[in-house]
Amino acid sequence: MSITIDIDTGGTFTDGFVFRDGRAHVVKVLTTTHDLAVCFTDVIEGAADALGTTVSEMLRDTVSVRYATTVGTNAVIQRRGPRLGLIAGPELPAEDGRDHGIGLFVDAEMVRRRTAADADGAPEREGMLSAVRELLDDGARGIVAALGQGAGGEAGERSARELFAEHYPHTCLDTVPLLLASEITSDRDDARRTATALFNAYVHPDVADYLYRAEDYLRDQGYRRPLMVVHNDGGCARVAKTVAAKTYNSGPMAGLLGGRAIARLYGLDTLVTLDMGGTSLDIGIVRGGEVSMLAHGRVEGVEVAFPLPDLVPLGAGGGSIAWLDGERLRVGPRSAGAKPGPACFGFGGEEPTVTDADVVLGILRPEAFMGGSMAIDVDAARRALLRVAEPLGCDVPEAAWQVRATVHEVMGERLAGELRARGVDPSSATVLAFGGNGATHCAGIAQAAGIRDVMTLPFSPVFSAFGASTADVRHRYEVRAEEYDEQALRVRALRDMRGEGFDGNEVQLEARRSQRDGTEWVALEATRELPHVDLGLIAAAASADVVTEPEGSCEVRWPDVGVVATPIHRRDRLGAGAALRGPALVDSPTTTCAVPPGWTLVVDDYGAERLSFEGEEQA
Repeated sequence: MSITIDIDTGGTFTDGFVFRDGRAHVVKVLTTTHDLAVCFTDVIEGAADALGTTVSEMLRDTVSVRYATTVGTNAVIQRRGPRLGLIAGPELPAEDGRDHGIGLFVDAEMVRRRTAADADGAPEREGMLSAVRELLDDGARGIVAALGQGAGGEAGERSARELFAEHYPHTCLDTVPLLLASEITSDRDDARRTATALFNAYVHPDVADYLYRAEDYLRDQGYRRPLMVVHNDGGCARVAKTVAAKTYNSGPMAGLLGGRAIARLYGLDTLVTLDMGGTSLDIGIVRGGEVSMLAHGRVEGVEVAFPLPDLVPLGAGGGSIAWLDGERLRVGPRSAGAKPGPACFGFGGEEPTVTDADVVLGILRPEAFMGGSMAIDVDAARRALLRVAEPLGCDVPEAAWQVRATVHEVMGERLAGELRARGVDPSSATVLAFGGNGATHCAGIAQAAGIRDVMTLPFSPVFSAFGASTADVRHRYEVRAEEYDEQALRVRALRDMRGEGFDGNEVQLEARRSQRDGTEWVALEATRELPHVDLGLIAAAASADVVTEPEGSCEVRWPDVGVVATPIHRRDRLGAGAALRGPALVDSPTTTCAVPPGWTLVVDDYGAERLSFEGEEQA
């Protein structure tokens, strides 16, 4: 009767994937952007409700809680990090015009450059202390030391720390933290080392505060295991062993981990993921059963030292706002988010969004949205769409259709271009669509991209939370090949795993070599498996009789055919082998799958809905 709980916080909704006794339960609550601890608590309470028990009883039987979070990402987007100071060596000026991220993470006037070292290669004492005093006088709440080889490198940074601790001990009030770049990365590229250290220092306070509060809540409710945080390299670790920078893009990475599990299950060599939530649309690729990664990721355009998933943010979600650029209709990238959200949510939003358009068109209906548990105001959606209908010279339903068509056409064109740039032929691609709006828009976007094969799963609205359930505890250590000391890294890896609570005989160690930037690197990965969800059990538990008779119908406006009576089906009544021909709507408690004219839907043996484009609907 063991339980696993996996959570993903997105920009609009926070999702839970709960697994007990071979059955998956999904939870979806609004993200509380003012305090993410609230929606974390809401998901835990919603999970207990879904299981028909109390929070404390549920957590007593829970063997793992894994969490993919946007808190680090949000700190960057909202520019919510602390005021930082930088002490750097003479190598700070970028070669080839590369950006160190100073403009992103540090106010320009805060930068102080250390350009000299003493005879031993350590920072010159008075110059160092003078720089620190100036930074503190300017209001620095964190200091980063990123000294290049001209200022002693890593040894110089360690000397800087000793000097700092001597003059500004932790026992003093208001002592600011000093972070060494060498503690975060072994990359010798001064641009990346500096940017990575600044980035980590920038997001650390928000990440630490929030994740410890989330873990404290679990502990107060009787949970006796650590909260595991999903990292952007595909592993996870307890809060106390998590480096703040590793939480950036944690949620999207969890989605890709789920895509990896599905690709392996179906034996697909290439799988394209399309994650469309309330705030954004991201695409990624799983090749050969592995997530495509960038050796050096980018944060807001700034190159950093660690790898990040090769994700392409296309910038359209259910909350994306429609607006006029002269006479041209555009959608996004600005989003209504969770608050105020789309106008139809009734939280004060007045601008027209993609979700408002879906409501006006009849694709999303009040009685079906979130299983009828969340009130939807159709009149508010119509009033919002009037803002673009009047300048376009059309009625509200036509404006709603133009909003939906714009999202599909623009996102479809961009999707096709990104796939071709990565050597993937859209016409032969299989797309896995997920997120709260993935099933609602996947066919339209795929058709515009020239894609004919799309799949979506019964738990696709919380798919990134499911992806978190596939993560294992993992720590990765990378050094240049000439510096590789297997024994030293093994000692470090096993020490860190002991900090996670695991003995050495529970840990798998694997070394991998790679070439990057003309240099050979060796990465040692230490892994300890956590409980995983059996997709076969989910398919068996979700099986149902093949029922293809609709529950009813509603008027929906579709491309080319106009407004037609569209059959409505319940997802939980479509067992393996069920087949539908569009137009049709398939409702589940947390999403609606739209099957346009010219598309068919078949439920396969794993419970996945396979959508195929067969051409235009015949009269």
